Amino acid sequence: MRRTTLWLAGLLLTAAGVTAQAPPLGARLKLRWGRDTVRFSVPGETHELSIRKYFYAARLANVKLESAKEAGGFMYLLLDVTGPSKEPADSHQCGAGTESDLIWLKLDKDWKLTDANQFRYDSCWRTISAYDDLTWHGDTLSVTADYVKEGGVVTTMVASYSYQHPEAGLKVSETRAEPAK
Repeated sequence: MRRTTLWLAGLLLTAAGVTAQAPPLGARLKLRWGRDTVRFSVPGETHELSIRKYFYAARLANVKLESAKEAGGFMYLLLDVTGPSKEPADSHQCGAGTESDLIWLKLDKDWKLTDANQFRYDSCWRTISAYDDLTWHGDTLSVTADYVKEGGVVTTMVASYSYQHPEAGLKVSETRAEPAK
C-alpha cells in the first residue's frame, strides 16, 4: 500500500511538472536602459541590446514594454521609446522637444537580434504628431500620426501590431495626403 501511494504521488508530481508552464515572457521580463541600449532581464540572466538605429531621440529617456511574446522559437518585443530631441536641452529649436518611436524586435533563443522595424509617431524635428495615444483594441495596438511634409502637405500614417501574430511586426499604412489648412 505504501509503495502504491508513493508511486501515485510521484506520478502526480511528474504530471504537475509537465503541465506547469513558465509565466508569459512579459511577466518575467524586466527592463533597464541607458543612452542607447536596453538591458532585458529574466530570472537568472541579463541581455543587453543596442537599439540606436531604431529611434531618433538624442538618447533614451523612457522605454515601455508594450508587448512580449514567445512564438515559433523566437521572442517578439514591442517597445515604446521616448527621449529628448537634442542634448543639451536649450531654448532653441526643439530644445525642449521629444521624439517617440515604436520598435518591434525579433530575437532568437540566444537573444540575438534577427529582425527589427520602427515607427516614429511623434517628433519635433520632423513635424510628426500622434493623432491619438497608443491604444490596445483587443489584441491589436495602434497609433495614428500626422506627418507634415514640405508645402504643408499632411500625410496620416497608422501603425498597428497584433499580439496574436507578432511575427508580422509593425504594419504601417498611409492615408491620402492633403494640404494643411
